[in-house]
Amino acid sequence: MKAEAECYLCLLSQVLRTARIIGLEDRAKIELFQKGCAFLAEADFDRTPPEISEDLYAFLARETGNPDPYQELKKHHIEKAFELYPGLKKIVESSSDPLRAALEISLAGNVIDFGATQAEDWFKDGRFLERMELAWDDYPLLKEDLSRARKIVFLGDNSGETVFDRLFIEILNKKVIYAVRGSPIINDATLKEARLSGLSGVAELVSSGCRAPGTVLEQCSLEFLRILAEADLIISKGQGNFECLEQEKGPFYFLLKAKCEVVSRYLAVPQGTLVIMRSKNFQPQLSF
Repeated sequence: MKAEAECYLCLLSQVLRTARIIGLEDRAKIELFQKGCAFLAEADFDRTPPEISEDLYAFLARETGNPDPYQELKKHHIEKAFELYPGLKKIVESSSDPLRAALEISLAGNVIDFGATQAEDWFKDGRFLERMELAWDDYPLLKEDLSRARKIVFLGDNSGETVFDRLFIEILNKKVIYAVRGSPIINDATLKEARLSGLSGVAELVSSGCRAPGTVLEQCSLEFLRILAEADLIISKGQGNFECLEQEKGPFYFLLKAKCEVVSRYLAVPQGTLVIMRSKNFQPQLSF
């Protein structure tokens, strides 16, 4: 999925957001914003948004000397998610369909995103669960495919929702390989955040090797590409992974919140709604 005009404004907002998180003074914020405008004016927009975002955050790291400005926020979100975890587990266990309940909680947790939205208040009173409107619901197909799958790969997204992914994997009770980014970018999970979320106790953790806030296959390690090629089912979490993989042929299911106008328009769903989608290019094995 290629970037569109609105993506330029979204990326610019991320420059300002990062400057605030780092704690730059007003003059320094303006200077960074001006440099960010100049950088994006020269960027190749004939690519996916995560690929452009990767270049932008590499630029921001060079300019600020901070390669992981969201480090403390990632830890904070994981801690807050753990505070909610016991209550959410009770909700799941008392549900008539625990797997669906756990999946919906994992999906609703996709609100924790500092790339497409500002997510500072997501954890208050568990209110991220209050507006769970599913605009696309392929859960019956997913449940059936999960029952047959022997090798499942879960492509993780943001730190914090990783704790809710853990709850889903616990309820699923199958062997799962959980993949994260190869290096820090925005608030996306790396191996460090996956371990902090307790995922090593329920899944095999791997790095995709990808530096972008999505799964760009051309960037992934050969070892990870082999893992994907052998998967019976690939659960892809979040907008970034969707933007990179929606054209690929393979056993993909996409779980995401349609956070921005571009993705909601592309999927023809209301902005802010949730999506459980069997890939339109679904086939039993990934083809490169």
